[in-house]
Amino acid sequence: MEVGFHSAPGLSATLQALGFEIDVAQLSQGALDGRFRLGGSQQLPVFSIQTNQDLVLHGNRRPGVLPISLNTTDQRPVVRGKETTPGSLHGFHAGLSDAFFQLPAGAHIQVALVSQTRFEQLATATGDHQTLEVIHRSNSANLLPQRFNEISALIQAQLMGGGQDDLVEVAVLEALSPHQLQGTASGELGVGAGLMKDLVAWGFKNTGQAITLNDLCSTIFASRSAIVHHSRKTFGTGPMALLKQIRLSQVQHALSSPEVQYTIGGSTVQEIACHYGFQSRNHFARDYRSQFGESPSATLQRASDPGMSIQSVSVAQTPQMAMALR
Repeated sequence: MEVGFHSAPGLSATLQALGFEIDVAQLSQGALDGRFRLGGSQQLPVFSIQTNQDLVLHGNRRPGVLPISLNTTDQRPVVRGKETTPGSLHGFHAGLSDAFFQLPAGAHIQVALVSQTRFEQLATATGDHQTLEVIHRSNSANLLPQRFNEISALIQAQLMGGGQDDLVEVAVLEALSPHQLQGTASGELGVGAGLMKDLVAWGFKNTGQAITLNDLCSTIFASRSAIVHHSRKTFGTGPMALLKQIRLSQVQHALSSPEVQYTIGGSTVQEIACHYGFQSRNHFARDYRSQFGESPSATLQRASDPGMSIQSVSVAQTPQMAMALR
């Protein structure tokens, strides 16, 4: 199954259908044209994400699953505040329940959802207890090129419908064996990354609320200088602009989705903008056009055209997603 997503919350809805409570916002300016592909089996679902814009993702991982993630391009996603290196795996720490990462424009990630129980049973059966230690203390691992290419090819085969579940699990087990690794990272958040995670989390939880920088400082218990410094270092923009980008992404999705409009009780541009904390009509329209390359009314009009509307993805509409959740 392959679907396009043209708003960051559209990708969030797709991930939620797979059991991941993850919010997504667009950071860079321009029209978003992303692709999501789902494949694999009930035992081993796999998916891939391609994006032409910078995205930030934050939320909770799916319990009992080790998301074995890799990037197949020269772009470098930022995982838990640290830029990744080519030829590495990420996201497999068995003790982490949250997710916080950025996908740069041009990134193409592949993810295999490996059952933690099955993986630990396989490692125990083969006597590979050192690999169990790796997944319980690390979240990223630099692999030998041969191992990385092998896993990527196996996940790609799963996406195309011609792979074998056991081969992926065995390949990951072998690749994460300590004597095969070129280095690991724990996934522990540094001070700056932790602060930015708190900032992003507040933004997603309060998408209808505008806030001043002084009030933000007291809300997330950090100094003005620290918030501004780490926001510019991490996202290339100030904290107020970042929070506005999160709210604009929500507006774009609402304008594109009659279902969201029904939920929030607003169907006009003004009603939707006000719901997400934008009070000045002119300032909102300017910011929206600058972020997405079109007027909010154009987004709303396209969604009202049955031939061009952006359909949200639901489990009921996609049997493969329902299968992956079992």
